[in-house]
Amino acid sequence: MFLLKYKSTVYLAFLCLFPNNNLRAQQVVVGFYNCENFYDTINQVNVVDEEFLPSSSKGYNSRLYDSKSNNIASVIYCLGNLYKSKGIALLGVAEIENKNVLTSVLNNPLIKKFNYKFIHFDSKDIRGIDVALIYNPAVFKPYQYRPYTLTDATHFDTYSTRDILYIQGMLDSTWVHILVNHWPSRRGGEKVSSEKRIWAATVCKRIMDSVLDREPLAKFIVMGDFNDNPNNKSLKSLKLYNPFLPFFKKGLGSMAYRDSWSLFDQILLNYNWEIDLNNKDIKEFQKVELQKKEETYREKIKANELIYCKSIIYKNSSLIETEGKYQGYPKRTWNGDQYRGGYSDHFPVAIILKAKSTLLDLK
Repeated sequence: MFLLKYKSTVYLAFLCLFPNNNLRAQQVVVGFYNCENFYDTINQVNVVDEEFLPSSSKGYNSRLYDSKSNNIASVIYCLGNLYKSKGIALLGVAEIENKNVLTSVLNNPLIKKFNYKFIHFDSKDIRGIDVALIYNPAVFKPYQYRPYTLTDATHFDTYSTRDILYIQGMLDSTWVHILVNHWPSRRGGEKVSSEKRIWAATVCKRIMDSVLDREPLAKFIVMGDFNDNPNNKSLKSLKLYNPFLPFFKKGLGSMAYRDSWSLFDQILLNYNWEIDLNNKDIKEFQKVELQKKEETYREKIKANELIYCKSIIYKNSSLIETEGKYQGYPKRTWNGDQYRGGYSDHFPVAIILKAKSTLLDLK
């Protein structure tokens, strides 16, 4: 089940495509964004998308679609300007219907100059909402990719849910393995639905283990809307470094429901990444544990270039609702059938990676 399938297109000149060290980015921004029901206006066969058609009670037409597309493009633009970066390197997205909406966003004049590309597979999710990875070809070169289903004989055998998208490639000058997730929702209640997300975590971990068995020093970036908080059993079972845990402990979140904040949107790293231990968000006891992990691999990975530096829940004034019962929440696109003109009911999240050569030695 977890044997990786290589793309049919072989990169014969792949090594020639690696970035020149003199042209390398100083900051590499990796983000994730749940785009809140980003549909086109066309009725898609075998997908329950009737709610987002011109004939629906929402009256979802080309004008509203263009507004939504422009809003998503502006978020990508803003994320790509964090810390004077020249475009976002990687952006995992969730709740996108198909390739049409991705193409529409990336052709937006605000970001078209970056020539962003994307990797997407249609899942069997009944609503047709999928995950995808948007990437900057100047910074990231994909090598192989494929989706993994969560369905087996005892899980999701009566209905389908979103796949996990796996991508391997070269990020700046570092080989990375990326998993983009949108785990099953909490419909029916957190406790009732928790086993579904624990199963998603199990599949996610099996994918990682299958790579690590062959490549013990592989670096993973695991991102997504997990529909669980950092302290939930599903995420803790992955045994990854979670840079968003300190935010959660402070009561911060990426989405709000009934005046309670949740941090479902996260980006996690395995311990093969070097961590900037000068990060103020890392408490002393965490630094000790990270230092032990780092020392284990320091001699073997000292030539690798990128290290983790910072995590962000991104929210500028445009992304925040300023009035009504959702004041202070992420500025959503819809309130039932009422068009709010917002961006998403989630804030995007991001991590900042930097070239090791730009930092002081961590010893």
